[in-house]
Amino acid sequence: MGHASLLTASVLEQFLIQARATKAVASLRLQSASSRLLGDLRLQAFRPGSTLELSGLHARDSVPSEGMPVTLTILLGDDVLTLESLLLPPTQDPLGNTVLRLDWPHESARLHHRRDMRVAAPDQSPLKVRVGLGDRQYDALLVNLTETGVGLALEESLMVDLHTTVAIDAELPDGTVLRCPAEVKHLTYLEGQDYPTRLGLVLTPAPGTDLEPIHRFIQARRTDRSHTTR
Repeated sequence: MGHASLLTASVLEQFLIQARATKAVASLRLQSASSRLLGDLRLQAFRPGSTLELSGLHARDSVPSEGMPVTLTILLGDDVLTLESLLLPPTQDPLGNTVLRLDWPHESARLHHRRDMRVAAPDQSPLKVRVGLGDRQYDALLVNLTETGVGLALEESLMVDLHTTVAIDAELPDGTVLRCPAEVKHLTYLEGQDYPTRLGLVLTPAPGTDLEPIHRFIQARRTDRSHTTR
């Protein structure tokens, strides 16, 4: 597996300029007990050495507390930027929408290649998952799990609206059962595939949900890849 690169201040600024110009997708993981993830965000503005501003918070999402430590992830092409920061008091844009503000990171940002962030590679068996949608249950394969979301493959031709909440039920290799709601972020159909329906999800755990088992699973898969790709 490739290693993360630490970015200099000037390279970080250039990355952020591109991310803002291209409206790159960003997510914010709250480093609290619930480890809540806010997705579908965009970098609206930044002031080097001072602040970062993010737009796109959904009206149904509660505004996180000032001072909370967070991990910001931005996807730009094949690159994944991650940085640690603290939340500042939010502001509002001219339309009255909430704008999240982050303190400028005091530690170097890290840059990964997107392929290095995946933990279900062609040489690894995907995890079997049950997906609950309303009163229906579907078998699926977890083929992609990153710091920013979950990718599932299903045999059924499933039609579901974006932002729909589904339930994920999976047994991890160590025997731990993971049950967690997730929000649909994208849906695609790959013609000719055994599992043609592909769902992109963001986990939306309830307060108090223990996500440590899934974090251990991610780390174990990445460790496996680091040994098999050397």
